[in-house]
Amino acid sequence: MTSRNQLIACVIKQYGTGLYRSCVKLDKNHAICLSTHSDEASATEMINRFLETYQQGQIKTLEDILLFIDSISSVSSVSKTAAPAEHGLFQPPSPRTA
Repeated sequence: MTSRNQLIACVIKQYGTGLYRSCVKLDKNHAICLSTHSDEASATEMINRFLETYQQGQIKTLEDILLFIDSISSVSSVSKTAAPAEHGLFQPPSPRTA
């Protein structure tokens, strides 16, 4: 069976804070939270904007996602409730080399 890259996008509710995070995953090793929102609709809007950009072929690598995050951070019309996610990049620990 051949492996293929699969995009996963979701909105995660943080029950302790009541905030919503827009998160995406391009491969099995990298998940990124794009932004944090006070309402689910804004978080879903962010996912939809990401998916549109992805379907246009503008996002293919992890670096492209980081550029997307920078672009939404600089645009004030995205959402009044949006804020860039802190510690948005999650990676498994690297194996130690001796």
